[in-house]
Amino acid sequence: WVELGGPATLMGSGDLSDARSYLDLLESWQQGAGLSDWASFQLAVDKLYAAPSPDNSLSPTNSHQPVIQIMTIHKAKGLEFDHVILPGLSRGSGSDKKPLLRWQQHIDEYSESSLIMAPLGAHDEEDDSVYRYLKREDNLKTRLESTRVLYVAATRAVRKLYLCGAVKTDQKNNWQPKGNNTLLTPVWQTIETGLEQGLYSVIQTATNEKADKTENSTRPAISLRHIRRLNVDYSSAVYNKTCAQNSLLTGGGETATEIASNEDASLSGRARAMGTVLHRTLKQIANEGIDNWPSARLDQLPTSWTAQLKELGILARQDELGNLLGAVQTMLADDRGRWILQPHKQAACEQALGYQYSDSGRIGTSVVDRTFVDETIEGSVRWIIDYKFSQPAQGESQAQFSRRQISAYSGQLNHYATLYRSLEPNPVRCALYFPQIPMFIELEAE
Repeated sequence: WVELGGPATLMGSGDLSDARSYLDLLESWQQGAGLSDWASFQLAVDKLYAAPSPDNSLSPTNSHQPVIQIMTIHKAKGLEFDHVILPGLSRGSGSDKKPLLRWQQHIDEYSESSLIMAPLGAHDEEDDSVYRYLKREDNLKTRLESTRVLYVAATRAVRKLYLCGAVKTDQKNNWQPKGNNTLLTPVWQTIETGLEQGLYSVIQTATNEKADKTENSTRPAISLRHIRRLNVDYSSAVYNKTCAQNSLLTGGGETATEIASNEDASLSGRARAMGTVLHRTLKQIANEGIDNWPSARLDQLPTSWTAQLKELGILARQDELGNLLGAVQTMLADDRGRWILQPHKQAACEQALGYQYSDSGRIGTSVVDRTFVDETIEGSVRWIIDYKFSQPAQGESQAQFSRRQISAYSGQLNHYATLYRSLEPNPVRCALYFPQIPMFIELEAE
């Protein structure tokens, strides 16, 4: 998602939260490189709720931000607004009135299931009774679903609700809705009573039904499906470099600059892939607990890594798999490494933190490898640990290696520290951990 330019399409913190919810759901459903039950996954996606926007875009202090949010009814589930406007309630779904085949599953009083099917009759014949029955059942389902959807939309309003729809007059000059299966249908009886009593009024617009028909015959249908497209000259490398050099505005009002590490930029795609699978494994060990990873299970990791690296386009060599396994075993044998992986208060692996650029208002995301709150005699301390799958170069001492790593990653960890300080009052400490060595380097968090 990141490589395809997903972050560049985000318009606010709410979008970031929604994207993260979807990706978390996808991760929980995936098996290997695919989904075994696509239909069930789609149902799970349909049950996702839009998260409230964490940024105060509607506050009086942000007068330059829009105060109107346009969204679908589905996206508005779980949210509340002072004023809600529901337009186009008289529009039908446009579904086929007479499908070639109708069917319905029927469960009798003995809980036994059967299937009722009926084909469409010839154009010069009346539909049979079973087909008409199934059509009536479908219409009933549509009305019930329309009622449910309208209820969800109407209950988003706190102060005022505005229902907008087109009506027409019958031969007796009475108002009637335009269609029997619209979102206006469930409440039409109440609206009709209100019109008769003068509680509501119908506003005559400039366009009439004849003009609508003429205009619709020559104008293509307008799609309400909004797709955010990247610019034709978009480049993920340019975008990420720009983001890294921009000033950031955190939740606490402080600014920080996330410096793109030259060390990371110089890594090959092969080295990045090795680091990716190592991070995944360390996350799994931390989540499941060190005690659940005996030596026999660790010995099976190279098989899993081989498959994961193939998904990343890498055919791993035996020495590379051996280096990965050695890094995990070394960390588990190191007291400091076990301390990092053991359960802690407010512990998280690969925790994503959103932030906003002060100049452009765009949203960025930082992912922290390992973080937790450590309870000490002095009090609670927030630790930020960044894993690095690297070791001293040939002829380089550990002191030289340590200075090089601190110089490369101090800006990145200071940025992480700034984000956490804006979220909680705990003091923050940062460190780099190198599982291959092992080595633990604490950096001064500014």
